[in-house]
Amino acid sequence: MELINEWRAAHGYVINTFQAWIKGHIKQTNLNVEFAQRLKRQKTVIDKLKRRRQDGSPVITDVTAMQDLAGCRLIFDNIQDLRKFQEHLRSSAVLRNVRHIYKNNIEKFDYIRRPKATGYRGVHEVLRHFPRGSDRNSMEKKPWDGLLVEVQLRTRVQHAWATAVEISDLVDRERTKFTDGDSPREKFFALASEIVARRHENVCRSFPDEGLDQLEAEADRLEHQLGVVSRLRLLRAFDVRERLKAHNVLNLIEKNGDLELEVKTFKSPTEAIEYSTQLENDHTSINAVYVRADNPAQLKSAYRNYFNDPVAFVELFDE
Repeated sequence: MELINEWRAAHGYVINTFQAWIKGHIKQTNLNVEFAQRLKRQKTVIDKLKRRRQDGSPVITDVTAMQDLAGCRLIFDNIQDLRKFQEHLRSSAVLRNVRHIYKNNIEKFDYIRRPKATGYRGVHEVLRHFPRGSDRNSMEKKPWDGLLVEVQLRTRVQHAWATAVEISDLVDRERTKFTDGDSPREKFFALASEIVARRHENVCRSFPDEGLDQLEAEADRLEHQLGVVSRLRLLRAFDVRERLKAHNVLNLIEKNGDLELEVKTFKSPTEAIEYSTQLENDHTSINAVYVRADNPAQLKSAYRNYFNDPVAFVELFDE
């Protein structure tokens, strides 16, 4: 556990380098983009290490194989803006000035063209971190050379759906996000993803043999059976924007049957990471994570799941 936490904490420096690089290019493109960053929670790291394939072999052998310990999240107004920024960040003009290298080809983690079975949509880019002054071909590596950062790109519609899944899982103590099964709950969210994609983004990628009316009728039937959206509609959002700083630890706890959000701020990422690790070993904490954002309003939007805010998805679904 100590090794895992030290390895995770090492990505704090890496993520700081990337957030400065990416935000600089957001300004260059003059796009309306919400940006935030986070380190993967200890519990999620352990969960990934425990996963097995059908033959019993591990999906991930050790933490050095994880590509999303450090993550940056960018949320765009629409798919066109997302693609424009993706192409910009991959352009030869941009890559000529840095030593970071892409681990994946442009189509490998494109879940907009090929949505996951769960309904998840978005684009993931994985880059190897090589700060200025690093020599990728040198045998003598500097600290943090080659560590991985995952950059998530989503539209507001895609982000609303993904947030609703996470909040719903928290409320109902489910794990829809991590499964590829065909339970009624999983089918509902997969249908909901395709419905909002067709209605709000004019994209048809899943359920090719079913028309929109059929999808909506089935989703409506499942909603009456499960009450997923009904529960999301009743949740209130936590408004703690005035307390947010650059380095924040968000901690969801349960008190008297209700979810509550605790926020603690720190002057440095090191202190914040250490505190979030402590919370993850505390049985009273449901979900704790270190996140950084210079703009509190953007942080709240980018991590709606911690602020208990499913409003955007509920509005899309109701329409």
